[in-house]
Parts: sequence; structure tokens; C-alpha cells
Amino acid sequence: MSLNPMSAEQNARPLRPLDSRRFTLDVTGPLFIYCLKVLVLSLLAATGLQGLATIVAQATGLPAPPMPNMAIQFIDWVGAVLLSPLMESLLLWAVGSVARSITRAVWAPSMVIGLIAGAAHGALHSMWFFGPAASFAVFAWAWLRWRDAGRSHHFLILLVPHMLQNIVAMSLQALVERF
Repeated sequence: MSLNPMSAEQNARPLRPLDSRRFTLDVTGPLFIYCLKVLVLSLLAATGLQGLATIVAQATGLPAPPMPNMAIQFIDWVGAVLLSPLMESLLLWAVGSVARSITRAVWAPSMVIGLIAGAAHGALHSMWFFGPAASFAVFAWAWLRWRDAGRSHHFLILLVPHMLQNIVAMSLQALVERF
């Protein structure tokens, strides 16, 4: 510990906007904390884009398509929380790896991956395009940043936030059906 008052003053300075942005998704921190931060960002991006799409649809007079009616059973939980994220994360890893061999950019491959994931989910139900597009763009961006930093276990950056996000979505759906 330094007794120099100048160094204490420098350490106590408030975070500038650029510093806080780096702190938010600091790739040098623990893996699980990074995954939780990615989860929060992906949930914010997905709900924000989905909400904006719904507002625009209603403002233009388009009826919002109804959400699909899904029964929440144990097998649905297994599929949504374990199997789907595992398969989708493997696909994202493959597409992201090919994209990385073509370009060193982070944003362009992330956006392309988000659009592909949104289109795939939107093919199942039109209401499922916007949320997954935003979420997968965030997942890909976070994964590419973690991987570029040379950190190990980078596949978990794709898998863990995706699983956690599906747990949140399934829990909310179960609550809506319950009440």
C-alpha cells in the first residue's frame, strides 16, 4: 500500500465512460462473471429489439402475431435449457470460426450470426426473429472478444449465457401460464 497521496488520488478518480465500458465486459475477469454480464446484455438487447419491433408493428397497424402456445413440461425444459443451446452453440461456434478465418473483425461476424440465428428462429415462429437475432449477436460478440483475448474455455461463453437465458424465458412463460 502506497502512502503517496498522489497515487491514492489517481486510484480514486471516477470512471470515465470509456473506462466503464471496458469494466462492464472485462475479458480478464472470471468466466462465470463474464457469462452473467453477457446474459444481462443479451436479455436487454433481446427485450429491447423485440419491444421496438412490437411498437413499430402496432404503430403501422400490423397486428402482432400471437406467441405460440407451448406446454411447459419436463421434456420442454430439457430441450430448451440443455439440448437446443448445446446444438445452437455448436453451430454458432462453427459459423463464427469460419467467419474468423475470413476476417479479424468482431462486429460484422456477430451481426451476421445474429441475423442467421434470428432467421432460423423466425422460421419456427415469426415472433421469434428479433429476440434471438439480438441475443445471438451479443453471444457471438462476447465469444469473439473472449477468444481474441486468448482466454480458455471460450465455448462456454456461447453455451452458459444461452442456457441461462432460456431458463429465464421458460420461467417467465411458466409464470405467465400459471397466473
